[in-house]
Amino acid sequence: MNSVEDIREIWNNGAISPFFFDFEEVERFKKLTGAKRVVGTRWRYCEKEYQVPYYVRLLNDGSGIVHFANGGLQSGRLVVRNGDGSQRVIIAVPNIDENSRPENGYLSLPPSATCIDGIEWGCEGNDGYTDYLFEFDWNTGKLLRFARPSRPW
Repeated sequence: MNSVEDIREIWNNGAISPFFFDFEEVERFKKLTGAKRVVGTRWRYCEKEYQVPYYVRLLNDGSGIVHFANGGLQSGRLVVRNGDGSQRVIIAVPNIDENSRPENGYLSLPPSATCIDGIEWGCEGNDGYTDYLFEFDWNTGKLLRFARPSRPW
């Protein structure tokens, strides 16, 4: 299977940085270049270059990327793209029970730093009522399972 390679972040001032910076490296890069925020991402897949105007996360299997719909957390949806940039699936805030209000919920980009009930590559979120760690099938968008954190995010 082919994988996404050579991911680069594009900053508001046109500066380009490696994708896998740690916090200190990001701060050093911003100070050195005057960059303020990531406004896009570029990568290679099957010897071709692709780009989106979003901050992304690489899927854990390397087959694609995920980003917020419309570039922002407030959309309540995640877009999963294949390595060639084509849309694979859109994932919306799930409806967990009768208290859920997905229109008021959110999903964060995976992976969460938290591992609950064996969910190792999930995303933090809220169904509009309660905080959860959600695990999705990143190929189909299906909610596989969810767990409640011991305290709110």
